[in-house]
Amino acid sequence: MVSRKPGTPRKLPACDPCRAAKLACDHSRPVCTRCRDSNRTTECTYRLLPFKKKKRPIGEEEYSPNKRSQQESPQSTARAVESDLPVDPMITKAHKYPNPGYLGSFSHTTLFNNLPGRTHNPSLGVDGAPYDPHQSRPIAAAPESNIARGASLLEQLGRTFSLSLCEKLVRRWLSKGSNLALAGVFTDDCAKTIQHIFPEGNSSHAPDFMAISKSLFSHTSRPLRVGSDTTLQGFTSQFSHNNARWETLGLFFAAVSRSTVDISSIESFFESETERRNLQRLSMAFADSCLDIAISLDCLNDLQLFLQYENFISHSFVDGDQSYHTWKALGDVISSLFALGYHQQLEGNSPATPAFLAELRGAYFARAYSADKNISIFLGRPPRIHRRYCRFRLPGFGDHQWKMDLPFDYLVDTQWSALCAILKEEILDLFEADDNPGRAHRASLLETRAKEQWSALPEHFRLETPLRLCNRQPIVRDFMVSARLNHLHILFLLRLALSRQAPDADKELVSISVEILGLVVDAIIQKDQLVNSGTSLVWKIAYYGLSAAGVICLWLLNRMSTTRESTQINISKAVQHLGVLVTEMETGILVRTDDPNYRLLASASQTIDSLISRLLMGGIPSQPTIPPAARFVSSILNSQEQETWNGWESHSLQDFEVDFWGNLAEHPFLTNPETIP
Repeated sequence: MVSRKPGTPRKLPACDPCRAAKLACDHSRPVCTRCRDSNRTTECTYRLLPFKKKKRPIGEEEYSPNKRSQQESPQSTARAVESDLPVDPMITKAHKYPNPGYLGSFSHTTLFNNLPGRTHNPSLGVDGAPYDPHQSRPIAAAPESNIARGASLLEQLGRTFSLSLCEKLVRRWLSKGSNLALAGVFTDDCAKTIQHIFPEGNSSHAPDFMAISKSLFSHTSRPLRVGSDTTLQGFTSQFSHNNARWETLGLFFAAVSRSTVDISSIESFFESETERRNLQRLSMAFADSCLDIAISLDCLNDLQLFLQYENFISHSFVDGDQSYHTWKALGDVISSLFALGYHQQLEGNSPATPAFLAELRGAYFARAYSADKNISIFLGRPPRIHRRYCRFRLPGFGDHQWKMDLPFDYLVDTQWSALCAILKEEILDLFEADDNPGRAHRASLLETRAKEQWSALPEHFRLETPLRLCNRQPIVRDFMVSARLNHLHILFLLRLALSRQAPDADKELVSISVEILGLVVDAIIQKDQLVNSGTSLVWKIAYYGLSAAGVICLWLLNRMSTTRESTQINISKAVQHLGVLVTEMETGILVRTDDPNYRLLASASQTIDSLISRLLMGGIPSQPTIPPAARFVSSILNSQEQETWNGWESHSLQDFEVDFWGNLAEHPFLTNPETIP
């Protein structure tokens, strides 16, 4: 290998666009002059090191399938700006150990366990002895290249962040009652561990990043030992302070990313909104890197699962719920869930598992299950977890009944979300079922169960009065809004499944939509008195509010094109709620142009604003009553208009994403001024 002469300046790598076009690059950061002049700022990214071949020791793999490429997209590459990390993948060795989870009813272990003289054990070693997960493999030392990469990550972390400021930010976030929804019991210890690893105020010598990285790799490679007598404190001590692991750092930075989302006031922490967004993305990128390193060691455990879930939530906030990164992160959560067998939570299945860990595993499944259903409905994609293949119990939900004096914590939100998701999965089956009397009967039973489920929820968690009259803690008020919206959404989906051809003509569906939109608008108006209890306000708007607004818009257009019999629906109130929704979205208070959900909300806002303008310009026309035989059957338009426009064309009935609003904007009443008398 040819080495540089002493004193020769190192050749700087060109940005990707200049390198691909074989043009000279002036290496300006963050955007070179050529890309800035050609309006390609988002594509201007730099390789972290020049291209070069690197010899690897024999026997070490050159590629790790668990390592996520830092060049998946311009967006993901942008997160690594200012990074000096090598781009080589983690070098790992395959560990030979049995499948750590459920092996299935037809696996060799199940069949061999039925042989006489065999110990009934769900997982046997090669010689027939019981399999001990703690003795399955020796703890191998991490390759020096991996340790060096970890040290580079830690060094960059120290240059990029003021860790004391990050800890203060997390403390401020926790003081408001917020926390990580699943791994919240570990947040405080993770924050203390960061200060233990990187003590500030001692500038006499720089930290030994190589030693810290080696320690993190050593601890991360060790299995987490648990027994029936293991306490939460004993479990936490295995990955905190002197036993810190890469997952510990990942959970801390997931908390930092979340805190930048939930804390609305930036004056005491950030100089600008841009600085807040940068910290939000950078902290998520560091959490990504810590998770990648932990997974590359091929020792999947509970702590990695918790980090995977919290990392998925961070991606939903930073990248948006419609992003492929978020969709992939949710898929990783579900894959790990199945790999460890947590979809098969049998009563008394693991007597050696302590109660707190069994509850956390149950919460992990419940939150993954509900997220799978809600994201699938939001995006119009098939769910990946099917309940008929799972056996699980809700954490802390003894005898399938609520405790009437139950105080609020994130476990309450977990239980309610999972109960609603179970009904939503059954409703999704109705969308595919044939239209027959049996289908209507199933829908009736589901509606009864939904109402009984709402009545069973403790009264102090049920929002049955206007939100302004609810005198509860901000985080409890937010949960009450979420619980009510989740319940109404079940009824909404039921009516949507039964309406099929013309859901906008279903009076009950429209009434439910008006109630949903009204509650979302109340939450927007009183957003300063709410604290995230599990779902953000933007999610409530995008998931619940826009679907309700879509039905209301179609119903209003229906009335504009024909006269219907009088209804009990307050039209002026519905239009008022639509107006508030548009105003809040257009002012930039809820979302800014760089927010991930901006495109969806902006598209919906423009269409709703156009509809309101038409209503104000021409009002709702008064026409002779149309005979029943001539009324609309499968669309809001008459038969001639139906051939050119259909409100439910090219997307699922339950999907109110961007395509729906783009299609609605092409309605003749919104594109042709002459249609308004």
